[in-house]
Amino acid sequence: MHVELFVRKAKGLELTDAGKEFLDHAAIIFDTCENAVSAAQRAHSTISGRIRIVASSAFGTSLIGAAAQYFAKHNPHIDFDLQMYPNDKIIAGQFDFDCMIFVGDPPTSSLLRRKMGNVSYGLYASPHFIEKNGIPASLDEINSCNGVVYMRNGLPEQWRLRNGKRIVNLNPHARFNVNEYWMAKYFAVEGLVIGYLPDFFVRYEVEQGGLVPILPEWRSDDTPVYAVYPQHRYRNPRIMKLIDSMCSQFDEFVRSPGYRAVRIDYGQG
Repeated sequence: MHVELFVRKAKGLELTDAGKEFLDHAAIIFDTCENAVSAAQRAHSTISGRIRIVASSAFGTSLIGAAAQYFAKHNPHIDFDLQMYPNDKIIAGQFDFDCMIFVGDPPTSSLLRRKMGNVSYGLYASPHFIEKNGIPASLDEINSCNGVVYMRNGLPEQWRLRNGKRIVNLNPHARFNVNEYWMAKYFAVEGLVIGYLPDFFVRYEVEQGGLVPILPEWRSDDTPVYAVYPQHRYRNPRIMKLIDSMCSQFDEFVRSPGYRAVRIDYGQG
């Protein structure tokens, strides 16, 4: 074609503008072929093929894992490519996908979106932390405690809480800065810190007594979670069935994500 489609950079290959245009048109042709196959498959009430799902690394393991597990169980002929990226990488859009799980409001773009549900945050500590430090009785006491702080795109996540019309931002001592919620939950369960954590993510630990809600009347505002997908995937039946499933079953996914961490006290042997 005598046209440069990509350039080689230190981090790998990157599409040129011409390459992006070529890929978009090629994707439409590919999707048309896939849709023809899917139309034939619908006559036999089955869907098959591979779905590429990307998700925010903040909740990827829990949300994408639970969603893919549920969909795979009910659609045995579907295969999956599952990838997790930081939100800034997702926003940059340097990869191809069929469906994206995006936590927060996705940037304005040509992508289509459907809201799956909401997640909210609260304060949590383990019985070991409470036994050693006591139960914080006020927000001021929280500010004097050791905390584990999630770093979002290199910046500390605000511990923003609401009680009625009153809104506060807490600033505990950041004993640990982490960029993954699993690590944040680990330190909280181990009794080293208080955590500002998503409720669904610690539901099992709370039920099993591994974590205790602190000042439960103080809650974060809801954060929306969206299923985002390219316009040219709109007519693909397996993508639409996946998104329908994720939206209708979202509450079930967040109630029982299938992943948990509980502190174990090992004996001396």
